[in-house]
Amino acid sequence: MKTSGVIAALVCGLGLTGGATAQAADPISENAAVYMTYQSDSTKVADKPFKSAGDIDSALDTMGAYNADQLTRGWMAYSAMIASQDREFASTVRDIESYYGREAVMKSFAAGNSYARSLKGGDDAVGSAIAVTDGDLPKIYSNGALIKEQAYSLQGHGWAKSRIRNGGTRAQSVDVLQRAGKPADNLILTALTQSAPLSAETKTGVINAAASAEDVTGAIRLPSFMTQGFTGGKKAVKADKQMVANQIASLAAMRVIGADEVDDVRLQKVMLEPSVRGCIKKENLNLQQCVAAVGTQFELPFCISEHTMTYVADCLSDVYK
Repeated sequence: MKTSGVIAALVCGLGLTGGATAQAADPISENAAVYMTYQSDSTKVADKPFKSAGDIDSALDTMGAYNADQLTRGWMAYSAMIASQDREFASTVRDIESYYGREAVMKSFAAGNSYARSLKGGDDAVGSAIAVTDGDLPKIYSNGALIKEQAYSLQGHGWAKSRIRNGGTRAQSVDVLQRAGKPADNLILTALTQSAPLSAETKTGVINAAASAEDVTGAIRLPSFMTQGFTGGKKAVKADKQMVANQIASLAAMRVIGADEVDDVRLQKVMLEPSVRGCIKKENLNLQQCVAAVGTQFELPFCISEHTMTYVADCLSDVYK
Protein backbone atom coordinates (compact mmCIF):
# COMPACT_ATOMS: atom_id res chain seq x y z
CA MET A 1 0.00 0.00 0.00
CA LYS A 2 1.37 3.38 -1.04
CA THR A 3 1.69 5.81 1.82
CA SER A 4 1.20 9.56 1.44
CA GLY A 5 4.20 11.70 0.65
CA VAL A 6 4.14 13.53 3.96
CA ILE A 7 4.08 10.29 5.95
CA ALA A 8 6.84 8.83 3.81
CA ALA A 9 8.86 12.04 4.13
CA LEU A 10 8.48 11.91 7.88
CA VAL A 11 9.73 8.35 8.05
CA CYS A 12 12.63 9.08 5.69
CA GLY A 13 13.50 12.15 7.74
CA LEU A 14 13.80 9.87 10.75
CA GLY A 15 16.07 7.44 8.92
CA LEU A 16 13.37 4.73 8.76
CA THR A 17 12.01 2.66 5.90
CA GLY A 18 8.68 1.09 5.12
CA GLY A 19 9.91 -2.23 6.39
CA ALA A 20 10.94 -0.87 9.78
CA THR A 21 9.26 -2.38 12.79
CA ALA A 22 7.27 0.11 14.83
CA GLN A 23 8.14 0.47 18.47
CA ALA A 24 5.15 0.12 20.75
CA ALA A 25 5.59 3.46 22.51
CA ASP A 26 2.01 3.66 23.75
CA PRO A 27 -1.37 2.13 22.86
CA ILE A 28 -2.94 5.55 22.32
CA SER A 29 -0.56 6.25 19.45
CA GLU A 30 -1.17 2.78 18.02
CA ASN A 31 -4.92 3.33 17.94
CA ALA A 32 -4.55 6.85 16.54
CA ALA A 33 -2.56 5.37 13.65
CA VAL A 34 -5.65 3.41 12.54
CA TYR A 35 -7.75 6.57 12.31
CA MET A 36 -5.00 8.34 10.41
CA THR A 37 -4.78 5.38 8.02
CA TYR A 38 -8.55 5.69 7.51
CA GLN A 39 -8.07 9.35 6.57
CA SER A 40 -5.30 8.43 4.14
CA ASP A 41 -7.28 5.56 2.62
CA SER A 42 -10.32 7.75 2.02
CA THR A 43 -8.18 10.13 -0.03
CA LYS A 44 -6.48 7.37 -2.03
CA VAL A 45 -9.81 5.71 -2.84
CA ALA A 46 -11.35 9.04 -3.88
CA ASP A 47 -8.38 9.92 -6.08
CA LYS A 48 -8.42 6.65 -8.05
CA PRO A 49 -10.93 6.56 -10.93
CA PHE A 50 -13.25 3.55 -11.17
CA LYS A 51 -12.41 1.91 -14.49
CA SER A 52 -13.80 -1.54 -13.77
CA ALA A 53 -15.93 -3.52 -11.34
CA GLY A 54 -12.69 -4.68 -9.78
CA ASP A 55 -11.76 -1.09 -8.92
CA ILE A 56 -15.08 -0.66 -7.12
CA ASP A 57 -14.62 -3.94 -5.27
CA SER A 58 -11.16 -2.81 -4.16
CA ALA A 59 -12.53 0.48 -2.84
CA LEU A 60 -15.28 -1.36 -0.99
CA ASP A 61 -12.78 -3.78 0.54
CA THR A 62 -10.58 -0.89 1.67
CA MET A 63 -13.14 1.46 3.18
CA GLY A 64 -15.67 -1.18 4.18
CA ALA A 65 -13.18 -2.94 6.43
CA TYR A 66 -13.09 -0.21 9.09
CA ASN A 67 -15.35 -1.14 11.98
CA ALA A 68 -16.99 1.05 14.61
CA ASP A 69 -14.79 -0.08 17.49
CA GLN A 70 -11.49 0.66 15.79
CA LEU A 71 -12.64 3.97 14.30
CA THR A 72 -14.00 5.11 17.65
CA ARG A 73 -10.83 4.07 19.47
CA GLY A 74 -8.75 5.60 16.68
CA TRP A 75 -10.49 8.96 16.69
CA MET A 76 -10.57 9.18 20.48
CA ALA A 77 -6.86 8.31 20.62
CA TYR A 78 -6.06 10.80 17.84
CA SER A 79 -7.92 13.47 19.79
CA ALA A 80 -6.10 12.51 22.99
CA MET A 81 -2.73 12.84 21.26
CA ILE A 82 -3.61 16.40 20.30
CA ALA A 83 -5.04 17.26 23.72
CA SER A 84 -1.96 15.89 25.48
CA GLN A 85 0.18 18.49 23.72
CA ASP A 86 -1.47 21.36 25.59
CA ARG A 87 1.36 22.63 27.77
CA GLU A 88 -0.74 23.93 30.62
CA PHE A 89 -2.80 20.76 30.83
CA ALA A 90 0.25 18.48 30.57
CA SER A 91 2.05 20.45 33.27
CA THR A 92 -0.97 20.24 35.57
CA VAL A 93 -1.25 16.48 35.04
CA ARG A 94 2.41 15.98 35.92
CA ASP A 95 2.04 18.14 39.02
CA ILE A 96 -0.96 16.09 40.16
CA GLU A 97 0.97 12.86 39.54
CA SER A 98 3.93 14.17 41.52
CA TYR A 99 1.72 15.12 44.47
CA TYR A 100 -0.66 12.14 44.69
CA GLY A 101 1.42 9.42 43.11
CA ARG A 102 1.12 7.66 39.77
CA GLU A 103 -1.23 4.83 40.73
CA ALA A 104 -3.76 7.08 42.42
CA VAL A 105 -4.07 9.58 39.57
CA MET A 106 -3.99 6.88 36.89
CA LYS A 107 -6.91 5.16 38.58
CA SER A 108 -8.84 8.44 38.51
CA PHE A 109 -8.01 9.13 34.86
CA ALA A 110 -8.91 5.57 33.83
CA ALA A 111 -12.42 6.10 35.21
CA GLY A 112 -13.04 8.37 32.21
CA ASN A 113 -15.06 10.86 34.24
CA SER A 114 -14.79 14.65 34.42
CA TYR A 115 -11.76 14.71 36.73
CA ALA A 116 -9.05 15.08 34.06
CA ARG A 117 -11.00 17.70 32.15
CA SER A 118 -11.56 19.70 35.33
CA LEU A 119 -7.81 20.21 35.71
CA LYS A 120 -6.24 23.48 34.66
CA GLY A 121 -5.99 23.55 30.87
CA GLY A 122 -8.37 20.61 30.44
CA ASP A 123 -11.05 22.40 28.45
CA ASP A 124 -8.46 24.08 26.22
CA ALA A 125 -6.78 20.74 25.57
CA VAL A 126 -10.04 19.14 24.46
CA GLY A 127 -10.97 22.27 22.51
CA SER A 128 -7.76 21.97 20.51
CA ALA A 129 -8.50 18.34 19.68
CA ILE A 130 -12.03 19.13 18.51
CA ALA A 131 -10.71 22.02 16.42
CA VAL A 132 -8.33 19.65 14.63
CA THR A 133 -11.22 17.31 13.83
CA ASP A 134 -13.17 20.29 12.51
CA GLY A 135 -10.25 20.96 10.18
CA ASP A 136 -9.92 17.32 9.12
CA LEU A 137 -13.53 16.48 8.31
CA PRO A 138 -13.94 18.68 5.21
CA LYS A 139 -11.43 16.44 3.43
CA ILE A 140 -13.42 13.31 4.29
CA TYR A 141 -16.62 15.00 3.11
CA SER A 142 -14.85 16.05 -0.07
CA ASN A 143 -13.61 12.51 -0.68
CA GLY A 144 -17.12 11.18 -0.25
CA ALA A 145 -18.42 13.74 -2.73
CA LEU A 146 -15.78 12.77 -5.30
CA ILE A 147 -16.79 9.12 -5.11
CA LYS A 148 -20.45 10.04 -5.46
CA GLU A 149 -19.65 12.12 -8.55
CA GLN A 150 -17.96 9.08 -10.05
CA ALA A 151 -21.07 7.04 -9.37
CA TYR A 152 -23.14 9.46 -11.44
CA SER A 153 -20.61 9.51 -14.29
CA LEU A 154 -20.41 5.72 -14.39
CA GLN A 155 -24.02 5.49 -15.54
CA GLY A 156 -22.78 6.16 -19.06
CA HIS A 157 -20.53 3.06 -19.11
CA GLY A 158 -21.85 -0.31 -20.18
CA TRP A 159 -19.89 -2.36 -17.65
CA ALA A 160 -21.09 -0.13 -14.80
CA LYS A 161 -24.73 -0.73 -15.75
CA SER A 162 -24.38 -4.49 -15.50
CA ARG A 163 -26.61 -6.23 -12.97
CA ILE A 164 -25.31 -7.33 -9.59
CA ARG A 165 -26.63 -10.76 -8.71
CA ASN A 166 -24.55 -11.49 -5.63
CA GLY A 167 -25.39 -8.53 -3.43
CA GLY A 168 -26.06 -10.72 -0.41
CA THR A 169 -22.72 -12.46 -0.77
CA ARG A 170 -20.91 -9.15 -1.10
CA ALA A 171 -22.63 -7.85 2.02
CA GLN A 172 -21.50 -10.94 3.91
CA SER A 173 -17.94 -10.29 2.73
CA VAL A 174 -18.13 -6.75 4.08
CA ASP A 175 -19.33 -8.13 7.40
CA VAL A 176 -16.33 -10.48 7.54
CA LEU A 177 -13.95 -7.61 6.75
CA GLN A 178 -15.52 -5.40 9.40
CA ARG A 179 -15.23 -8.11 12.03
CA ALA A 180 -11.53 -8.45 11.27
CA GLY A 181 -10.91 -4.70 11.08
CA LYS A 182 -8.32 -2.75 9.10
CA PRO A 183 -4.72 -2.54 10.33
CA ALA A 184 -2.83 0.73 10.48
CA ASP A 185 -0.39 1.57 7.72
CA ASN A 186 3.06 0.53 8.94
CA LEU A 187 4.71 3.85 8.07
CA ILE A 188 2.06 5.84 9.92
CA LEU A 189 2.28 3.48 12.87
CA THR A 190 6.05 3.78 12.94
CA ALA A 191 5.91 7.56 12.74
CA LEU A 192 3.55 7.79 15.70
CA THR A 193 5.06 5.16 17.95
CA GLN A 194 8.73 5.88 17.42
CA SER A 195 10.22 7.32 20.61
CA ALA A 196 10.21 11.13 20.43
CA PRO A 197 9.33 11.05 16.71
CA LEU A 198 9.84 14.77 16.20
CA SER A 199 12.53 16.04 18.52
CA ALA A 200 13.93 19.54 18.15
CA GLU A 201 16.85 18.07 16.18
CA THR A 202 14.67 16.40 13.53
CA LYS A 203 11.80 18.87 13.34
CA THR A 204 13.19 21.23 10.70
CA GLY A 205 14.37 18.46 8.41
CA VAL A 206 11.03 16.71 8.50
CA ILE A 207 9.10 19.85 7.68
CA ASN A 208 11.37 20.59 4.73
CA ALA A 209 11.15 17.02 3.46
CA ALA A 210 7.38 17.05 3.66
CA ALA A 211 7.14 20.39 1.88
CA SER A 212 9.12 19.05 -1.08
CA ALA A 213 7.16 15.81 -1.48
CA GLU A 214 5.61 15.52 -4.94
CA ASP A 215 2.15 14.58 -3.71
CA VAL A 216 2.11 16.87 -0.69
CA THR A 217 -1.03 18.66 -1.86
CA GLY A 218 -3.06 15.47 -1.71
CA ALA A 219 -1.37 13.89 1.26
CA ILE A 220 -2.75 13.34 4.70
CA ARG A 221 -0.63 15.44 7.00
CA LEU A 222 0.37 14.41 10.46
CA PRO A 223 -1.30 16.65 13.04
CA SER A 224 0.37 20.04 13.13
CA PHE A 225 1.15 19.71 16.82
CA MET A 226 3.74 17.07 15.92
CA THR A 227 5.83 19.60 14.05
CA GLN A 228 4.88 23.03 15.32
CA GLY A 229 2.27 22.72 18.04
CA PHE A 230 -1.44 23.56 17.78
CA THR A 231 -1.91 27.25 17.10
CA GLY A 232 -5.54 27.44 15.95
CA GLY A 233 -8.71 28.25 17.83
CA LYS A 234 -10.66 25.99 20.13
CA LYS A 235 -13.97 24.20 19.61
CA ALA A 236 -16.38 23.23 22.36
CA VAL A 237 -18.31 19.98 22.46
CA LYS A 238 -22.10 20.09 22.48
CA ALA A 239 -23.92 20.14 25.80
CA ASP A 240 -25.11 16.56 25.35
CA LYS A 241 -21.62 15.29 24.40
CA GLN A 242 -19.78 16.08 27.61
CA MET A 243 -18.84 12.42 28.07
CA VAL A 244 -16.84 12.59 24.84
CA ALA A 245 -14.89 15.58 26.15
CA ASN A 246 -14.32 13.91 29.51
CA GLN A 247 -12.96 10.74 27.95
CA ILE A 248 -10.68 12.60 25.54
CA ALA A 249 -9.22 14.53 28.48
CA SER A 250 -8.83 11.32 30.47
CA LEU A 251 -7.00 9.60 27.63
CA ALA A 252 -4.80 12.67 27.13
CA ALA A 253 -3.89 12.70 30.81
CA MET A 254 -3.01 9.01 30.70
CA ARG A 255 -0.83 9.62 27.68
CA VAL A 256 1.02 12.43 29.46
CA ILE A 257 2.10 10.11 32.27
CA GLY A 258 2.38 6.92 30.20
CA ALA A 259 -0.68 5.01 29.01
CA ASP A 260 1.48 1.98 28.19
CA GLU A 261 1.23 0.97 31.83
CA VAL A 262 -2.58 1.03 31.95
CA ASP A 263 -4.27 -2.36 31.71
CA ASP A 264 -6.02 -2.87 28.38
CA VAL A 265 -9.51 -3.35 29.82
CA ARG A 266 -9.55 0.06 31.52
CA LEU A 267 -7.99 1.78 28.53
CA GLN A 268 -10.42 0.28 26.02
CA LYS A 269 -13.36 1.36 28.15
CA VAL A 270 -12.26 5.00 27.99
CA MET A 271 -11.55 4.79 24.24
CA LEU A 272 -14.90 3.27 23.27
CA GLU A 273 -17.09 6.31 23.81
CA PRO A 274 -20.64 4.93 23.37
CA SER A 275 -22.33 7.72 21.38
CA VAL A 276 -19.62 7.89 18.72
CA ARG A 277 -19.30 4.11 18.59
CA GLY A 278 -23.06 3.64 18.26
CA CYS A 279 -23.29 6.12 15.40
CA ILE A 280 -20.46 4.54 13.41
CA LYS A 281 -21.76 1.03 14.12
CA LYS A 282 -25.03 2.07 12.53
CA GLU A 283 -23.14 3.06 9.38
CA ASN A 284 -21.30 -0.29 9.38
CA LEU A 285 -24.68 -2.02 9.26
CA ASN A 286 -26.11 0.46 6.76
CA LEU A 287 -23.17 -0.24 4.44
CA GLN A 288 -23.90 -3.96 4.51
CA GLN A 289 -27.59 -3.34 3.80
CA CYS A 290 -26.77 -0.92 0.99
CA VAL A 291 -24.36 -3.38 -0.65
CA ALA A 292 -26.97 -6.14 -0.42
CA ALA A 293 -29.70 -3.99 -1.96
CA VAL A 294 -28.02 -2.34 -4.97
CA GLY A 295 -28.83 -3.76 -8.38
CA THR A 296 -26.08 -2.35 -10.64
CA GLN A 297 -22.35 -1.74 -10.42
CA PHE A 298 -22.58 2.06 -10.57
CA GLU A 299 -24.73 2.08 -7.43
CA LEU A 300 -22.01 0.60 -5.22
CA PRO A 301 -19.93 3.81 -5.07
CA PHE A 302 -22.95 5.52 -3.52
CA CYS A 303 -22.79 2.99 -0.66
CA ILE A 304 -19.07 3.60 -0.23
CA SER A 305 -19.42 7.39 -0.35
CA GLU A 306 -22.23 7.65 2.14
CA HIS A 307 -21.65 4.89 4.68
CA THR A 308 -17.85 4.83 4.91
CA MET A 309 -17.14 8.55 4.58
CA THR A 310 -19.93 11.14 4.64
CA TYR A 311 -22.05 9.66 7.42
CA VAL A 312 -19.01 8.57 9.44
CA ALA A 313 -17.83 12.19 9.29
CA ASP A 314 -21.32 13.19 10.44
CA CYS A 315 -20.88 10.94 13.49
CA LEU A 316 -17.73 12.83 14.45
CA SER A 317 -19.01 16.32 13.63
CA ASP A 318 -22.09 15.65 15.75
CA VAL A 319 -19.80 15.87 18.79
CA TYR A 320 -19.48 19.63 18.36
CA LYS A 321 -21.96 20.85 15.73
